[in-house]
Amino acid sequence: MKPTLVIGLGNPLMGDDGVGWHVAERLAGDPRLPESVEVMCGGTDLLRCGGQMEGRSRVIFIDAIQDDAPPGSVLVFGENFSEMDSRQEHAHHLSAVQAIQLLKMMVAAPVRLLGISISSAVTRTELSPAVDGRMPSILDRVLQELI
Repeated sequence: MKPTLVIGLGNPLMGDDGVGWHVAERLAGDPRLPESVEVMCGGTDLLRCGGQMEGRSRVIFIDAIQDDAPPGSVLVFGENFSEMDSRQEHAHHLSAVQAIQLLKMMVAAPVRLLGISISSAVTRTELSPAVDGRMPSILDRVLQELI
């Protein structure tokens, strides 16, 4: 069985929408990352990640969510997170949740989604100060999921 795979989702050119991508990028260089974990930036085309998910012990997705929690809060969704999709607006033809549900039909690995709360997504290459300031605690929470 292949090691755990962490996939950071989002568009890094859209501010906080790219928080999953930014987390994956920072996590890949974090010395606390277990050797049994691989990290990749998935961007906005989650369906192209299906091949990398095959044969994994588990897959963890990290993506931005717009909700009422303070920016930078991390919410963990287990195998059944489909109720989240009805609350999310998305710019993709398929939301991340819909794409994950399709991939789960093809790949048997257990899946978790870590949603990181954001207040908005605007065109810029950096995260908002509110989300960027929470990055150390976001990374700590992601690493807790990996241990």
